[in-house]
Amino acid sequence: MSALVLGATGFVGREVVRQLCVRGTKTVAHVRPDSSKLETWRTTFGSLGASVDTTPWEAPALAARIRELDPAQIYILIGTTRSRAKADAVAGDIYEKVDLGLTELTVAAAKAAERKPRLVYLSSVGAGRGARSAYLSARGKAEDVIRASGLPWVIARPSIITGEREEGRLGEKSAAVVGDGLLAVAGMFGGRKLRDRYRSTSPDVLASALIRLGEAPQHDRVLDGSDLR
Repeated sequence: MSALVLGATGFVGREVVRQLCVRGTKTVAHVRPDSSKLETWRTTFGSLGASVDTTPWEAPALAARIRELDPAQIYILIGTTRSRAKADAVAGDIYEKVDLGLTELTVAAAKAAERKPRLVYLSSVGAGRGARSAYLSARGKAEDVIRASGLPWVIARPSIITGEREEGRLGEKSAAVVGDGLLAVAGMFGGRKLRDRYRSTSPDVLASALIRLGEAPQHDRVLDGSDLR
């Protein structure tokens, strides 16, 4: 069994790669060919037992690579932040271009490859095409693309993901601490489902859940809360 991880250098992607390698899965970690840290990632992922793929974000090239690899799962863990988009000179609606645009490209490539990988898409709680947040709206549109792909799929909607990032997010950490405290109180008064759905998670716990869902017999499911723990 093999797996292709798109967004491998991200917060959750790195942990998915690590855990797949520990499980003995033939793991291919995708890294942008123009990444300034390409050699660092080669060393990092190589030490885990993963191979690094630098196929450009172009549908024909990615389709050819997927056809060659024939992965059982494609983990779509891509996304961006405003600071990262600024550093990469991404103009316009960054979430439409990255979160949605690269998901559309991946699905088109997977279909053109004439293979049947399971798409494991990392979304977010609250995602929806009509969401007021540009980020959640783009995620919702990306979910629609995944559902309409004709390929087996799983969509994960975690809440806040905490831990040490390369890019610090003080506001996110604070929100997790305060939010988890309020949710704990809600759980004591019968709000267990609310607590389980919105409680923060960590990259190792989430990665384990993504892999479990990616390899489970069931597919075409949207999961959140306790299903991701």
